Amino acid sequence: MSATTRKKSSFPRRFSFVFSLFFLLLYWPGFLGLGYNGVFQHAEDAWHDRMFVLDRAHLRGGDPRIVLIALDEETGNKYGFPLPRKIDARILDALKARGAAVAVFDIFFLDHRPGDRELVAATKRFGRAIHLYEVDTKYSTFGNYQMAQRVAYSPVDGIAEAAWGLGFPNVDRVLDEDGHLRSTILFDNGVPDPRTGGPAVSVDAVAFSALTGVSLDQVRRRWGTPLNRRLLLCFRAPRSWLRHPIRDRRGRRDAQGRPVPVSADDIAEVDSAYRRISALDLLRGTMTPEQKTALKGALAVIGSTSLGYYDHYPTPFIPEAPGAEFHCNVIDNLLHDDFFKGLPRLYFVLAIIALIWLPMLLLAISPAAGAIVTGAVLVGWWLLGFWGFRHHLYVEFIAPSAALLGAFLGQTVHRMLAEGAEKKAIKGLFGQFVAPEVVEDLANDPGKARLGGERREMTMLFLDIAHFTTISEKMPPEELIPFLNRYLSAMSQVMLDHKAVVGNYIGDCIMAFWNAPVLPVADHRVRACLAAIDAQAMVRELNRGLAAPLPETPAIRIGINSGLVTVGMTGSEKKLQYTTLGDEVNLSSRLEGANKFFGSSIMASESTYLGARDAVEARELGLVRVVGKEAPVRVFELLGRKGELSAEWQTALKAYNEGLAHFARRDYEEALRAFRQVVKIFPGDGPANFYLNAARDYAAIPPAPEWNGVFNLTAK
Repeated sequence: MSATTRKKSSFPRRFSFVFSLFFLLLYWPGFLGLGYNGVFQHAEDAWHDRMFVLDRAHLRGGDPRIVLIALDEETGNKYGFPLPRKIDARILDALKARGAAVAVFDIFFLDHRPGDRELVAATKRFGRAIHLYEVDTKYSTFGNYQMAQRVAYSPVDGIAEAAWGLGFPNVDRVLDEDGHLRSTILFDNGVPDPRTGGPAVSVDAVAFSALTGVSLDQVRRRWGTPLNRRLLLCFRAPRSWLRHPIRDRRGRRDAQGRPVPVSADDIAEVDSAYRRISALDLLRGTMTPEQKTALKGALAVIGSTSLGYYDHYPTPFIPEAPGAEFHCNVIDNLLHDDFFKGLPRLYFVLAIIALIWLPMLLLAISPAAGAIVTGAVLVGWWLLGFWGFRHHLYVEFIAPSAALLGAFLGQTVHRMLAEGAEKKAIKGLFGQFVAPEVVEDLANDPGKARLGGERREMTMLFLDIAHFTTISEKMPPEELIPFLNRYLSAMSQVMLDHKAVVGNYIGDCIMAFWNAPVLPVADHRVRACLAAIDAQAMVRELNRGLAAPLPETPAIRIGINSGLVTVGMTGSEKKLQYTTLGDEVNLSSRLEGANKFFGSSIMASESTYLGARDAVEARELGLVRVVGKEAPVRVFELLGRKGELSAEWQTALKAYNEGLAHFARRDYEEALRAFRQVVKIFPGDGPANFYLNAARDYAAIPPAPEWNGVFNLTAK
C-alpha cells in the first residue's frame, strides 16, 4: 500500500479508537462480574506463577525461624485423626520445652471433646499460643430478598481465653477461581472479631505480632489500610530448588528406644519451603540436633500434612502444598515485608491505550519492519515485567501484550487486504505483458512501471525444441498445442525453480535470464547452468511419459551466455515488455543454434562456464565465431553436476580432452585415436564424432597454416 493510500484511509484511526473501547471493557475491573483483570485474570495469574520458575536463580528460601510441625502419616497412624486433644496439648508442652517462641494451630477446635481441659491448660502454659476461629456465611430471608452475613465462631470454651491471640484463616476470601492461593487479607472489615468486635484479624497477622512484638495496630496501619486490602504473596521456593537446601533427617529409634544410625534413605523427600518436624518425632524426642536447634525461638505452625487429611493448594512450584504452609508463607512475607506491590490501575490503562495505537504509527514502515518493532516492544515489556518481578513490583503482562498483538494483527490484516487490492489492479494491467516475477515486483513498487532500463551483469539462456518443425508438420493441429504447452510448461518450471525470470516465448523457444533487478541472484551463472542440466533431465522424463510415439523424439538445445546487458521495460505506453537487450543477449541466442554445428545439447560461453565450473562438469568445444560477432568465443558443453558423472563418462571425457589437445597441436593421427575411444563408449556423441571427422579430414588434407582453430558459423 502506498504512503498516499495509507494517508487517505481513515480505517487505522477508526479501528484504534473502537478497539481501545472494546479492549478496555474487557479489561476494566468488575466488567461482567469478572476479576481484577477481567477476561485476562487467569492468564495473568498463570504468567505471574511462571515468573517464579523463570527467576529460579534468585529464589529465596523460607525463613529459618518458621517451622512446620507436621501432623503426618506416622503421627496419624500412631494417634489417629483427628488427634486427641490430649495429644495437641502434649505438642504444645513439647514445643515449650524445646524453646519455641510462638505456636500457631492450623486446626479448628470448635466442638467439645475429651481432653479440652488439658488443651486449655497447655495453651495457658505455653504463653504465646494462637488459635483459629471459623468465619462462616449465614443467609437470612426478608420477603423476596436473601441477606448474607459473615459470622465468626470462637473455639470451645476456655481456649479463646487461654490463647495469646485468635485469628481467622482467611483462605475462603482469597482463594482464586483456579484453586490457587496467591494473596492474603490481614484484616476483614466484613467480619466482627469475636474478642474486640472490630475488623477481624487473620491468624498470620496475630502470629507475626506475637513473634516480633509489633502491635496489631501497627500491623493494621502498615498492611491493613484500606480494610480488606489484598496483599500479593512472594512465594518461597522449595528447598530442593535452592543451591544449599536444608535436609531434614528423621531421628529414628528401634523397638527398645535406642537411636538408629541415619542413612540416606532417612532424608525427608517432602518438597517444602520450610523445615518440617514430624509431630511424632517431637513427642518421642527423636529429633536430630539440627531440628532441636531450629525450634529454639521459632514460630511453630502446627498443621496436617497427612495425605487426604489436610487442605492443599497449588503453588508456583508444586501442585499440592498443605494449607499450613500457606500460613508460613504469609508470615514470612510479613517478616521480610516483600509482598508484591501493585502500580496504580491508571498506569496500565494508559499503557494499553498507547500499545493499541502504536501499530497505526507503524503503518509508515514496511510490514516486516513493523513486525520487528512490535516484537521488540513485546520483549521490552517482558523485560520490564521481569525487572519489576525482581523488585517485587507487579507489572501486568498478558493484557498489555494482548492489546498490542490484537491491534497489530487488525491493522496488518487491513493493510494486507488493501495492498492486495492494489496489487490485483496492477497485475490486471501488466499481467498480460510481462513475466509473473516482474508483475509481482511492479505490484510491490508501482513506480517501476515506466519505460526505461539499466545496465546489469546477467546470464541469459535460450532453449529450443529440436525437431519441432518435423513434429509440427506430422502432428494433428488439435494435438500440437497441448504437446507444446506440456513441454514449455515443464521447462519454464525448471527455470523458475532456479530463480530465473522467464522473459519470452518465441514459438518453441524459451528465453530466460538471471540477476534481473526484479529478482537479483548473486550466483546467476551457477543457477543458469544447473537449470540447463535439469531441463535436459526433465525432457528425458517427459519423453518416457509419452502416451504414443511421436514422429521425432523431442530434444532440446540450450545456449547460455553472461555479460553486461540492458534490462527493463520496453515498448510503448500502451504495450510494455520486460526484457534484456544487447550483444551478450544475441550471443546466447547464437550459441543455442551453434549446438547443431557440434552436435552438442548445452553450449555455454567461457564467461558463463568460468563462473560455474565448481558446480558443473563440462568439456571444451573450441573457439567459434558466430554470425554478427567478429571476436571468437570459446565455448563449452555442460555434461552434468559436479561429481555426478558416470564411470563411462569419466573415461570418455579423459579421452576426449586428450583428443582435443592433440587436435589443437595438429597431431591429427593421435587425435583420431583418442576420439575413436570416445565414440566406442558413446557411439552417438556429437562433439566426439565432429572432431573425429574433422581429424580424419585434416589428416588427409591439413588446413592452411594460418588457420587459428576458430570455427566460423555461417548460420544462426
